[in-house]
Amino acid sequence: MSALLAPTLPAAIQLLPKDAPFSPEQQAWLNGFFAGLLKGLAERAQAQNASQAPRLAVKILFASQTGTAEGLAKKLTKEARRRGFNADLLDLGSLSLEVLATLAHVLVIASTHGDGDAPDCAARFALQLQAAQGTPLAGLKYAVLALGDRSYSKFCSFGQHIDERFAALGAIRLADRIDADGNVDEPFKSFRDTLWRTLPAESPASSAANSAADALDASDEGASETNEPRWTRNRPFASPLLGLKLLTGTGSDKETRHVVLSLKQADLYYEPGDALGVWPQQAPELVDAVLALSGAAADSPVTIDGETMGLRDALTVKRELTTLTATTVIKYSAFTSDSGLQSLVQREQSAALNQFLYGRDIVDLLQDYPGTIPDAQLLVDLLAPLKPRLYSISSSLAAFAEEVHLTIAVVRYECRGRRRGGLASSWFADRVAVGNATAVYVHQNPRFRLPSDPGIPIIMIGPGTGIAPFRAFLHHRRKHGFTGRTWLFFGERHAESDFLYRSEFESFVAGHELSRIDTAFSRDQSQKIYVQHRMLEAGKEIWSWLQDGAVIYVCGDATHMAKDVDAALQAIIAKHGRRSAAQAQLEMHALAADGRYLRDVY
Repeated sequence: MSALLAPTLPAAIQLLPKDAPFSPEQQAWLNGFFAGLLKGLAERAQAQNASQAPRLAVKILFASQTGTAEGLAKKLTKEARRRGFNADLLDLGSLSLEVLATLAHVLVIASTHGDGDAPDCAARFALQLQAAQGTPLAGLKYAVLALGDRSYSKFCSFGQHIDERFAALGAIRLADRIDADGNVDEPFKSFRDTLWRTLPAESPASSAANSAADALDASDEGASETNEPRWTRNRPFASPLLGLKLLTGTGSDKETRHVVLSLKQADLYYEPGDALGVWPQQAPELVDAVLALSGAAADSPVTIDGETMGLRDALTVKRELTTLTATTVIKYSAFTSDSGLQSLVQREQSAALNQFLYGRDIVDLLQDYPGTIPDAQLLVDLLAPLKPRLYSISSSLAAFAEEVHLTIAVVRYECRGRRRGGLASSWFADRVAVGNATAVYVHQNPRFRLPSDPGIPIIMIGPGTGIAPFRAFLHHRRKHGFTGRTWLFFGERHAESDFLYRSEFESFVAGHELSRIDTAFSRDQSQKIYVQHRMLEAGKEIWSWLQDGAVIYVCGDATHMAKDVDAALQAIIAKHGRRSAAQAQLEMHALAADGRYLRDVY
């Protein structure tokens, strides 16, 4: 046995007697082996003793609309348990303020939905939080990670509201709130790293357990990431385009396409209700316009997130050009002498700035306010990072193996003398040929799933491209032979040219996968009719379905349709349930908190 293979043994440690029947090399190896074994046993005993000591109880709360906050909360819970905390995961919408007041340490991950609103499932809690007075949360310690999108004026508004209201009601911050925009990886890492430094001080026993966990799992740093899917937002799959079918017919003033992408050999899984994240590329003519107006050379080297590339490539795949953000305008104003633009970016002009941003892109800014951009690096630093676009998946893997389908309305319009288009929709319609690949990943949405019991009635409301997840639902149910009552409300402009997937839905009715379909074609008569009108007409039956435990799903436009549908449902509950308007609203919040009123709106 070679002495070179012997474990290192301090000279003071001698476990075997000197007259043991072994050579010096064998004795050295065995002494090292037994010393290491005893050290490991001691460390495990220390960890076991720490785990048996009272552990700090930490509740990890989430408020999630599309599943991002919930997914992060699950990761945080798993890592907290591994570090020795008594951690539980809770949906914020399932709590009352009274229950929250009984807790000692909470970590909140909250998304903002719509125009600064709470996610649907947390709306009831948000009302209680707003109405509370005094200091009912005295004794509570908390930290908040707020998720949002800077392209909206009320960025991270709900998470900020939680942070401010908790403090106003007597709670104490464990750490400063962190706001996350788009890519949540770095803010989430910063949030949890801060907590792992802060929380152990709250309990000596938990501190010991945390230290023991660090000692035993030092080689497993980042273990909370080991269950990450193979393909993610930052590591997308190159999916070949298989088909691009026009769904709208002759005479339609819309262009809606059915997109089929290949998942062959991707090992990429999704469920009906999930969305597909798509990384599009900017239109070459838009990139050319930015280059020309800025005066920067296309091949100028720039660095983004530690990666060096040419300016044209950076503008094409790394930067937002079709949408203009407040941050970009504020930065840009420093390089112009225009007093109007400089006045617009003052804090008191936030409303005027938001109005200014609507419908404009970076080309408008460069044209209207010519300024000197010192170099290419500054140009890319001015612009917001490119964000993936999310599309509700309109297929089921059970019915379409190794494929994912999308239903995309192609955005084209003219504004301020220029032809423009939606970034991702025009990417598919104009710039991706069949066989070419698009970078994609699955964005899981566990809050928009079919009921676990297929016998539960479902009502689906999806005008326009909001029909996408319901096509997936029905194909999934057909493939699995599920029974149960299903009801679809669909709306568009003209029945003749805009009835998306008409033959498929007629076959679902014929095959009894779809029990009932109500349509609203707004331009086929003098008075416009929308899905909310059809709902009100069928209010008595909708109320009856709700009494039978039905789940209501809504998908589509958040600005108008979702609000109109919400108002119609509230009116139905008030009329047929004989509730006051306030009672009907509370009942809707209860439906959302119980997972029976689910919305995927954008």
